[in-house]
Amino acid sequence: MSVIVNDILKVVATMVWTDGNIMQNVFNALIDGGTGPFDDDDIVADAVSWMDNIYQNITANISDEVDGSQVQVYKYDAGDDDWDEVGTGAFTWNPAAAPDQLPRGVAAMIYARTSNADVQGKKYFGGFTEDAVTNGLYSAAQVTQLLACAADWVIDFVGSDSVADWNPGVWSPTDLALYLMSGSVGANVIPAYQRRRKRGVGA
Repeated sequence: MSVIVNDILKVVATMVWTDGNIMQNVFNALIDGGTGPFDDDDIVADAVSWMDNIYQNITANISDEVDGSQVQVYKYDAGDDDWDEVGTGAFTWNPAAAPDQLPRGVAAMIYARTSNADVQGKKYFGGFTEDAVTNGLYSAAQVTQLLACAADWVIDFVGSDSVADWNPGVWSPTDLALYLMSGSVGANVIPAYQRRRKRGVGA
């Protein structure tokens, strides 16, 4: 399999706690430039770099009990309405904050608006340490980091390995469509709670 211009990709970033529980975020992008077809390994390497760009913004206050594990890449198959695996790369993101972490279900939430007013993307990040919160709210410094994280999520990304243009968006399973980002982002000051959707998974 190879990725070509106009393919829609899904990128799943997986982090693992030292006790084996995992948390994941799913990102989408349209490959809308470059000279394809693109090598699968190059696309995977670029996806890892994209995740590094996003997650590096919040490294300072994430517990040393959480580490990056892997980044999986899939491309959308419109004929079968499913996602075909492109490949998996190692995610070496390695936070090292020593203070006690917040309760496992507490997360920070960022959001981004798209070209469709009814479609908005959200991402939850768990594993923050207690010093990220002051008087029940994320500190101003922490919110600044979250907004930087959101900004790196929505801006166009050019992979250094494939030299493909990645245009981030939000996939709507209802519309079977990818809606590209508008550039408007935000971060919640109030800590969010991310429910576990299945045992051992979630913030």
